[in-house]
Amino acid sequence: MDTGSHLLFGATLAGVAQLHPAVHGDPGLSAAVLCAALIGSNAPDLDAVCRLKGTDVYVKHHRGWSHSIPALLLWPSAIGPLTAWAFGVTPHAFLLALWAAIAVFLHVALDWTNAYGVRCLLPFRREWLHLDSLCLTDPYLIVLHATAAAGWAAGWWGHPGAVCLAAWAATALYAGWRIAHHGIAVRRVKRRYRRWQAVHVLPDPLWHRWHYVVQTEHRYLMGQIVGRRLLPMGELPRADAEGHDYVRISRGAANVKALLQFAKRAYVKWQAQPDGGYLVIWTDLRFWQERHWPFRAEVRLDGQFNVIEQTLGWHKKAWEPPYV
Repeated sequence: MDTGSHLLFGATLAGVAQLHPAVHGDPGLSAAVLCAALIGSNAPDLDAVCRLKGTDVYVKHHRGWSHSIPALLLWPSAIGPLTAWAFGVTPHAFLLALWAAIAVFLHVALDWTNAYGVRCLLPFRREWLHLDSLCLTDPYLIVLHATAAAGWAAGWWGHPGAVCLAAWAATALYAGWRIAHHGIAVRRVKRRYRRWQAVHVLPDPLWHRWHYVVQTEHRYLMGQIVGRRLLPMGELPRADAEGHDYVRISRGAANVKALLQFAKRAYVKWQAQPDGGYLVIWTDLRFWQERHWPFRAEVRLDGQFNVIEQTLGWHKKAWEPPYV
């Protein structure tokens, strides 16, 4: 999920802690729990510091070790005692570590529901896991948790802990329903394209709409699901590009390596340039949108196949699809 969503989730999780008598009756401890929950809800995304070394390093490591099994233990072990010391409530260090652990776990679990994915089983399994069911920024969850958090802050709720717990219960039901709905959408696409080899269905903020990519023996087929209708929107051939020197050389560029290490349906195209060089563009077709490649790595080579420029990143507005 995005940073704003994680902050809201941390706030309502601290609201749930108000059900604990010791927290509810101690303003200092309540503030410490809020701090620990907010930090825990965002701690896994501190891997953003990798941006300082370049976009390729960030893409390579984002949602990796900072979201792994060891991180589930290390983050709370650091957050709990430090928060207890900062707020002068050291006898409650374990309680703060517990709420931080819940916050970290929920962060990773919610990231797992996105299409981008997470390598949460490191070091035992290195592959990316993704449920493709919730958008990176889900408007319904934002409204739900913003209402619960704002009401707690404004004093609207007589029992804020119960309200925040209800918000989390609704979140669990909503996520479960979206995961089940995603499974239904995948089965519908597979029935439509009997010769499928791989199928990816990505979410949309509108519940009745999904985006899909199907890999067959010779083609990639892209389209939308709107209600009960499957709407084909484009296709691409599965051409073998490895025989071209400029494509093979571009694969060795740092930005392309970073993209390929998590891409499920990697695709490449190239264009001859007026100066005699080439522009090679790589993407993950899961994130294809209406004949546009919003997430891509671009590599420019001169006539002697030397890499002279490379870029990697999103080329879309935050409110535009795909919502990953």
